[in-house]
Amino acid sequence: MSISPLITLTRSSRLARTQLLKPTTLISRSTPASSSSSSSIIRSLVTSSSNGSSESRSQHQHSYKKYLPYALIGIPTSLLIMPTLSADSDSDSKVEVPKSSLESASLPSLLRSYLVYTMICLPGLVDYSPTILHSFTHSYIPGLKTLTEAIVRMTFFGQFVPGETVEECLPTMRAQHQRGVASMLNYSAEADIGSAIQEDEQADLEEQSREERLQEVFRALQKAGEFERSLQENERGATSFALKVTGLIDPPILTRASTTLLRVRPLTTSSQPMSADAPPQVPYPGTPQSTDARIVARDPSMGDGKELLSLNGVLGSMGVLDTDEGLRKGDLEELSNLWGKLKKIGQIAKDNGIVLLVDAEYTWMQPALDAYTTLLSAEFNVPPKKDSEEFKNWRGPLIYGTYQSYLTRQPTHLIAALKHAEENGYALGIKLVRGAYFDKERKKWKVEGREGADPIWPDKPATDSSYNGSLNTVISTLSTQLASSKPELALSVIFGTHNPDSCDLICDGFKQVGLAKELEDGTGRLELRDDVVGKVGVAQLYGMKDDLTDKMASKFVFDGRPVAIKYMAYGKLSEVMPFLGRRAIENKSLMSGEQGAGAERKRVGGEIWRRLFG
Repeated sequence: MSISPLITLTRSSRLARTQLLKPTTLISRSTPASSSSSSSIIRSLVTSSSNGSSESRSQHQHSYKKYLPYALIGIPTSLLIMPTLSADSDSDSKVEVPKSSLESASLPSLLRSYLVYTMICLPGLVDYSPTILHSFTHSYIPGLKTLTEAIVRMTFFGQFVPGETVEECLPTMRAQHQRGVASMLNYSAEADIGSAIQEDEQADLEEQSREERLQEVFRALQKAGEFERSLQENERGATSFALKVTGLIDPPILTRASTTLLRVRPLTTSSQPMSADAPPQVPYPGTPQSTDARIVARDPSMGDGKELLSLNGVLGSMGVLDTDEGLRKGDLEELSNLWGKLKKIGQIAKDNGIVLLVDAEYTWMQPALDAYTTLLSAEFNVPPKKDSEEFKNWRGPLIYGTYQSYLTRQPTHLIAALKHAEENGYALGIKLVRGAYFDKERKKWKVEGREGADPIWPDKPATDSSYNGSLNTVISTLSTQLASSKPELALSVIFGTHNPDSCDLICDGFKQVGLAKELEDGTGRLELRDDVVGKVGVAQLYGMKDDLTDKMASKFVFDGRPVAIKYMAYGKLSEVMPFLGRRAIENKSLMSGEQGAGAERKRVGGEIWRRLFG
C-alpha cells in the first residue's frame, strides 16, 4: 500500500510552499475567496498590543480604559440591544439551518448567546478581555472579583463551558447524543506557559496543580467511560477526550526538549542528498522520528544521556539559534516520568473506550508533543491479531494527533505521519484543524531574528489551501487503505472546522471516493459505508456554530455513531479563566466575516423574536 502517489513530495520547504498554493485536488469544489479574505481570519488574531512603539502603547492604554466599563455593564446593556432583534432576524446565511439546536434551547440561554455574540463584535473589549479578567479578579476593590466572576459565569462561561465537572456535562452530552452529536471533552485548566522561572514555593504549588490535573484526567476518562457504557452497544465509541499535555509537566521542559530534538534528528542535521525513498524534508518544527524516544521516553538501558545536555549550535534550516537552551540536568527524568503518565492515561482511555486526542501547542514545544503522540500511537493504535477475540471489537486508532494547517510544514508533515504509521504497523488518528496561535508564532520568529521565513502561511487563502489539500489527502488515503489487504490499518479522522465550505468539501469528497452514498429520497442526506462508520467526524467548538453542527448531524444517516462532534471544555470558573480570555480572542477571529458573530447573533435573534412575538 503506497502513499507516495497521493501527493508530490518536495525536497525543499520553499518549493512546498509554492506547490501547495495550487495543489492537485481530489475534490473539484474550492473555498471561494471573498473580498474580505485578504484580512485573514488568522491575521485577525494579531491584537493591537503587538505594536511596541510608545505612541501605540499610549493608544492601547487609552483603549484599555475605554473598554473597561463594558465588562461591568454587559448584562444591563443587553436590554438596550434587544430592540435590534427584529432588524437582525432576517439572516441570509449560506448555511442551511436545522432548528433542532434553537428549538431545544431555553429563552434565557438564547438571550445569553445573543449578548455574548454582541460582545464578541466589540473588538476592543475582546482584545483586552484577558487583561480585564485578570485585573478585575485580582483587584483590591471589595466585591469586584465576585461581581466579575458572576458576570463571566452568566455570559462567556455559560456560553462556552457546559459544566465545571464531567458530571455537570453529562446532561448536555446525553442531549447532544440524542440529536446525533458526539462529545469531545477537554479539561481546560491551563498551565502558565509564559512563566519560565518560578520561585520555589510557586513551583511546589504548580507541581501540586499538575498532579491534581492528572488525577482529574483519570477521573474524567472513567466518567466518560461510564457514559459510553450507558449507551446501546452499537452507539458506543464516539466519545473522546482532548488532552493538554502542557498541564502535566513544566512547559519550559517541553521547549528545551524540543530544541534538543531538532538538533539531534537525522533528517534535520544531515547535509547529505536525500534518496528517492527517503521521507520528505519537513519544515520547522519538523516531524517525529523513531529515535525521539531516547529524549522524551528514556529508560535506564539507554544510559544517563549526559551527552545530550551539552548539545548546542545553530540549525538555521529549523529555526534553531545558538542561544536556544537545550536540556538541563533533571529534564530527562521529568520527561521519562511524563511518558509514564501518558501511557497510564492511554491505558485508562483504552479500558473505557474513549478516544484520546493530543492537543497541539506552540511550535517551540511541538516537537516533543509530536514525539509523545507518535510513541502513544505505536503503543495503542496497533490492531490486535486477526484470529483474536479482541480483533472483532477493533474500532480503529485510539490516539489522535493534531495537524495544524496554518503551519507551512503541514503537507509534508502529514505525508510523513502517514508513511510512519504504514511502516510501523499502526493506524493513524488525525485531528485536522486550521490552527490558532498565529500572532505569537510570527511575532516570536521576527523578534528573535530566526533564519528564513516564519513557519506560518502568508495569508488566509494559503491556510485554506493547506487545509483543503490535507483534507483531500486524508480522504483519498482512507479510501485507499480500506480497499487494501490490511483495512484494519486504515486511518480515522476528525475534521475540526467552522467553515461551511470545508464541510461541503468533506461531504463531496466522501461521495466522490465512495465512502458515502447519497440517499435516493431527494433529501441530499448521506449514508456512510459500513466500514467508514465511526472513522470520520466533523467538530465545532461548544457554544459556536451550532447551525453548522446541526447541518452536519442532519446530513448523515444517524445509526448511533455520530459524525457531528462538539469540542466541550469544562473546569471550575477559576481554572478556566485563562481559557475563556483566550477563547474570546480566538472566537472573534474565527467568527469574523459573513458567517461570523454577526450571523450567529442574527440567527439567535431571529429565534428570540419568533418566540416573543410569533
